[in-house]
Amino acid sequence: MSSSTTSLRPLRAAACSALLALASGAALAALEGAPSELPSARVQRTPAVTSAGVAYTDVRRALKSGTVVHEYVDASGAVFALVWSGPFKPDLKRLLGRHFDRLQQGAGQRGANPSRMEVKESDFVVESSGHMGAFEGRAWIPARLPAGFDPQEMP
Repeated sequence: MSSSTTSLRPLRAAACSALLALASGAALAALEGAPSELPSARVQRTPAVTSAGVAYTDVRRALKSGTVVHEYVDASGAVFALVWSGPFKPDLKRLLGRHFDRLQQGAGQRGANPSRMEVKESDFVVESSGHMGAFEGRAWIPARLPAGFDPQEMP
């Protein structure tokens, strides 16, 4: 093998890592933050109204990995709830932002089903389940939910 081929290996490895990070969900915003605008996913914005007449937007992102993420955004521009579903788990640290540590703390309390994880607190809720090739979950901030928004009706 030539020395020029050997010297390119670290560069190729770094490029592959960067591409995987983008495909796995690095383009997502954190819960309670603004939705992202990076071009690594197909984005569809759908205006919606709660049963109480409060407007919000469903920002649907189809990631290159095949996973679909919905970011529910309130009138102030902040994400108040998230849903994900697909063959790969998205980057939950990026999705949940400052709440990610609370998910990790709850991971030790999985109960009888090791493929399901829940954290239900007064100010943060996350439900995550799945297995290789099929992951889904949702998270929301109860105090930020618009009047009439039912998180159990998220897809």
